Amino acid sequence: MRMDDIAKTAERGAEGTGARRSDVAAEPQQRLEMKVLIIGYAMSRLDMAYLAERRLASWRAGYKEVAEALDVAPASLKNLRDEFDPFFDNPRRGWHHRDIRPTRKRVLEEMAEVSDAALLELVDRLLRRDDIGAGEALDVLVQPRRSVSNVADRLLTGRLAESFFLQNCQDIVGVSRHDIEDCRYSALGYDFAVIPKPEMAIEVKGLRSLSGGILFTDREWQVAQERALDYWLVVVGDVYGTARARVVRDPRTTLEASCVFQRTVSANWQAHVSIG
Repeated sequence: MRMDDIAKTAERGAEGTGARRSDVAAEPQQRLEMKVLIIGYAMSRLDMAYLAERRLASWRAGYKEVAEALDVAPASLKNLRDEFDPFFDNPRRGWHHRDIRPTRKRVLEEMAEVSDAALLELVDRLLRRDDIGAGEALDVLVQPRRSVSNVADRLLTGRLAESFFLQNCQDIVGVSRHDIEDCRYSALGYDFAVIPKPEMAIEVKGLRSLSGGILFTDREWQVAQERALDYWLVVVGDVYGTARARVVRDPRTTLEASCVFQRTVSANWQAHVSIG
């Protein structure tokens, strides 16, 4: 089955009020489409690191590897990678003027807190057709339990805020760009570290206006508690206009926040240990 046919089937079955468990015929196609979406997302987010980690000489080789493993058209991988490109810092512009589909929004939201290492492991399992190892992640993504209509807007707002911070970090936190270490996809609970000050952690949030709500992951909130005054929250407002930044140190004690529980994609690393 070609990717276009898979996408149409999955969009009909998974969007709107959510996929129905009784729709048995559509579910295999939905899961196949989601596998390819995850890999396209990984290609965009990791960029050249994806090729390096998988020991591939070119994007053409990368598309071919996926096409042969999952029986899809190689061109579909390039298209999917390009759909995700506007949300990541890579040299490609991607499909800036195309509305992103709900399935893509779901992948962006659910995979945001998954580390690079875990994402690569998931890709490897998908390409090895390890449906047991990748099953829970696919379950969450194929059968949504909440609306994600604002995900793309939130992620773009965050990206603009991060770019503004990197361009103006000297003025905002007194640290030069040269001394900033990018930790956004290391699952550390903050976006940036400061090389000369390893105790310092910087988390960047963006707002469309000069005030509004922000979200912390549970990991970010825990690290904020652990680091206290060494955890610097940078909130950039009016990201689409005249951006302005505010620094909040120790946000765990400075801000009032409430906890919301939800089901998401998460990665756990298991190991076997023998004593004696």
